[in-house]
Amino acid sequence: MNLPLLIVHLIVCVLLIAVVLVQPSKGGLAQGAFGGATQTVFGGRGANDFITRLTVGLAIVFFLTSLSLALLTSRGGTQGERSLIQEQARRQQQSAPAQLPPAQSAPGSATPATPVAPGGAAPAPAGGTR
Repeated sequence: MNLPLLIVHLIVCVLLIAVVLVQPSKGGLAQGAFGGATQTVFGGRGANDFITRLTVGLAIVFFLTSLSLALLTSRGGTQGERSLIQEQARRQQQSAPAQLPPAQSAPGSATPATPVAPGGAAPAPAGGTR
């Protein structure tokens, strides 16, 4: 479903770019340079109305295909595909060792249990010596 919609979207993008580039400027620079004879091929306003309507129509189709592609992609339009980030997270969860629960303090004490180094000695104080 995504491929035909993507092809239509790309064709509309190219056509929209072409139509926008073909439009005459609104500044009047070309009219002043050529004496106002630039738009006599299609009549006074015939070309502008057609190109304007074509631009609006292509813009509407562009927005609809963009929205459709975004919705299909966010919902996972094709079954079984995952993003690279999801695959990496799944691999890390499978290869990670089982986590040990945090150390519990004695029921009557107010201080948390001090972690013990593998050799049985308590860790060095945070201040250190110079």
